[in-house]
Amino acid sequence: PGQSSTAQSSDAKHIKVPYIPIHAVDRDGRKRNDIDMPIIGLGTYKFKKGAGEARRAVLDAISVGYRHIDTAFIYGGEQTEREVGDALASPECCVPRSEIFLTTKQWRAYHGYDATLKCLNLSLKRLQTSYVDLYLIHWPGPAYNTVSRSHEAMEKSPDGPFVYAKDGHERPNMVELRSETWRAMEDSVFAGKCRAIGVSNFAIHHLEALRKKARIWPPAVNQIELHPYNPQTDLVEYCQRNGIAVEAYASLGGQDSGKKTWKALGGSLLQRSEVVEIAKKHGKTASQVLLRWATGQGYAVIPKSTQKEHMKENLDAISKEKWVGGIDKFDREVIGNLDQSGLKSDAVRLCWVRDPLKHLDFE
Repeated sequence: PGQSSTAQSSDAKHIKVPYIPIHAVDRDGRKRNDIDMPIIGLGTYKFKKGAGEARRAVLDAISVGYRHIDTAFIYGGEQTEREVGDALASPECCVPRSEIFLTTKQWRAYHGYDATLKCLNLSLKRLQTSYVDLYLIHWPGPAYNTVSRSHEAMEKSPDGPFVYAKDGHERPNMVELRSETWRAMEDSVFAGKCRAIGVSNFAIHHLEALRKKARIWPPAVNQIELHPYNPQTDLVEYCQRNGIAVEAYASLGGQDSGKKTWKALGGSLLQRSEVVEIAKKHGKTASQVLLRWATGQGYAVIPKSTQKEHMKENLDAISKEKWVGGIDKFDREVIGNLDQSGLKSDAVRLCWVRDPLKHLDFE
């Protein structure tokens, strides 16, 4: 993490939020022009659809010191971006747009050059802004032509899950389709609509394929599921070697996991005795321990919260002033021993659990 930026509001004074420098270029594409991303942001996945919950959370987060908001085209049935935009444009918002780091994501139904430009323009309209600070490819895989996918049909077909791929999203097309998506995003940087571009849920082979035709490289960020149960060590090391910032989602265990999943893993992360004991040792919460574990390794985090007090706790977790020293080497080793990535099952994947391509083993 880089130096800290100081956020001021009516609720929080002089909160220092560390930032991560991420790769960016100037608008003619010739000169590197890195920008700073706050190491913690408000995640907006799974807010109640059209209920105003996302709008209120964004305003509350900004009031307590957040300066990084993460959203996506598809969130909330395509309603969350509208609420984020309403919040940022509201007189209640205590800071100008220029002080907010805003991320959104292109949805997989819009893979391809023209479709990606359309998706971005729709997002900008909903967000009521002329640019986003970071634009990500949300998912490297195809869109499907139906939600009623038969496991039997997928097993029988030589195309596997791609038997249900949307027209143009068939298996042989995906590498080129992602390249065209990336080309549209590059042109959007040159047009001033994105300050930086990156990816989400990309495996190493997806990144290597993208590199071959990229004009802007490396991607600024790879936003991935990352937590002590699934630390994705090889992917993280690849990203770090190539100058790609790692941003963790589901850093507290995710919102798509049920009792069966937690039982297979030995309990939810927030209830694991090892995490609870470390929290007691430092006088912190289990959530704060997990966030500090992630940010202490240089990962950005985007925990969702609807409560101001939890938002403040999240900021305190990554603050050097509020938590001097953070977790120690012994604590990190204890948390590191929770790694379940060796499991040959679906258990360790806490998100995208209903997607038949969740293991990302496709080109």
